[in-house]
Amino acid sequence: MSQQKIEVVQDFSKPVGEVFAYLADHNNLRKVFGLPVRRVRDGADDVNGVGSVRRLGVGPLALEETVTALEPNRSIDYRISKGGGPVRNHRGKLEFSGSQRGSRVAWTIQFDTALPLVGPIIKLVLSQGIRQGLKRIA
Repeated sequence: MSQQKIEVVQDFSKPVGEVFAYLADHNNLRKVFGLPVRRVRDGADDVNGVGSVRRLGVGPLALEETVTALEPNRSIDYRISKGGGPVRNHRGKLEFSGSQRGSRVAWTIQFDTALPLVGPIIKLVLSQGIRQGLKRIA
């Protein structure tokens, strides 16, 4: 398997709490990813919290991500729980912190692919998409 790691860091002029609230809400992620995103299952304690599931995309190419851990204003962990094509063991983490400008988000994703050449392509497309998406909301 080909393991890949993506790290994207974006500064915001808004306070940590505001950026966290925006990115924790599944319904706001359409603006980041540029494709349909909707919550399909509420979390146990919060609609967007641990156990919540979001669906990204449409039709047979859609995938689902499940929030696995959430610490308000600090971090959100998730994994692909359905779909994903050649991507396996996909884990993502958003870490929130203060910065001189206001706040910072460090988004890290790790995943495997069974096909060696596919991993670097997915890594490139996904990292560029997240960078552009975070800039759209910065």
